[in-house]
Amino acid sequence: MRISRAAIKQNAKSIITTAKPNPILVGLAFLAVTYVLQFLSYTVSGQYQAYTKMMDQMMAGNLDYVPQLPHINAGGVAIIIAILLMLIMLGTGFTIYCMNVCQFRKAGFVNLLDGFAIFFKVLWLNILMLILIYLWTLLLIIPGIIAAYRYRMALYIMIDNPHMTALECITASKQMMKGRKGELFVLDLSFIGWYLLTLFPFVAIWVTPYTSVTYTNYYLALRDMPQAGFGQQFPNQAQ
Repeated sequence: MRISRAAIKQNAKSIITTAKPNPILVGLAFLAVTYVLQFLSYTVSGQYQAYTKMMDQMMAGNLDYVPQLPHINAGGVAIIIAILLMLIMLGTGFTIYCMNVCQFRKAGFVNLLDGFAIFFKVLWLNILMLILIYLWTLLLIIPGIIAAYRYRMALYIMIDNPHMTALECITASKQMMKGRKGELFVLDLSFIGWYLLTLFPFVAIWVTPYTSVTYTNYYLALRDMPQAGFGQQFPNQAQ
């Protein structure tokens, strides 16, 4: 049984227009904090200054200018790592918000901070997935891409089933994505036009909640399908 892209996208649009607080407003808060943290990261790493200098040289007609890699001290590296971890947890928080609104549960701006409550579980999950995807990529690029799709549902499963370990979530995602990787790939392709439009900042205000809620709908539709073994492995399905 295939999942209807049109149906989950239409449901996402309906949720965006009816949910309170509105996903666009929560997404706007998420994007604002994300952009500030990214700008801080670029500044600390020297990337912003290097980019500004390169643009100045180009505007001055110096086309032979070769950009130099910025030097980052230990303190700067620590700050960049801290910002990266904050971005991961904020992204997890926004996913938690999407999970709540898609299941008509209590949701709010405070959900953006909920990722920090499961900081170490989410961090370990990301480390494990990164290692596994990297190892598959050592074979060829394609196996690495397939592995990335294989583990796409792991974070949703962890949020849905907080008692499960990171490795159990990865294993469950592998089972859930059997025969579904191509389907999810096509769903990704259907958003390419929207992603290109995010070059205009105001468009991202719509695209971020729209795609996030759609992917959450995809997970929930997949989770709730009457497939053998899912009812035992994903207990929240019956709640």
